[in-house]
Amino acid sequence: MWLNLGCGDRYQPGWHNVDHAGSPHQKDETVDLTGPLPWAPATVEYAYAGHVLEHLTLDECHHLLTNLRPCMTADGVLMVVGPDLNRAGTLAAAGVLDVPIESLQFGAHRWPGDEHRWECTPELITKLLVAAGWQKVEEIGIGDVPSLWPVADRRPIWQCAVEARP
Repeated sequence: MWLNLGCGDRYQPGWHNVDHAGSPHQKDETVDLTGPLPWAPATVEYAYAGHVLEHLTLDECHHLLTNLRPCMTADGVLMVVGPDLNRAGTLAAAGVLDVPIESLQFGAHRWPGDEHRWECTPELITKLLVAAGWQKVEEIGIGDVPSLWPVADRRPIWQCAVEARP
């Protein structure tokens, strides 16, 4: 199975798109990522968390990442993409940030759940993954994320990507 976690308005054909009950967007399954996960052990080949972790509390992230790991196949891969607040701050200071920094810090508040609960950086994502027991955790450039991943836009240089294996 290829999971698109917290798909929001980024439904991806060919992936199993999941989001919370309050999401107004198309999804294949309603899943509370902060509760028990419905997938059997070793059934998820790829899991994509694109701009979703920062919408959970840090404790909820730990819960999700800890409980997702057993669902992954032995050679499964998790790709996490999110805003990099350090990079965005540098771009904002230089006057070249292409979005309001507040939307990266706090979320855009476009629908229920579209608020950020912590300031996302690749260092913090890495720390969360390692604490949840993920192996081979590595930051990669957003432009270097392989094309199979449903990244909405690979151009904004204020994004970060972190790959992890169970």
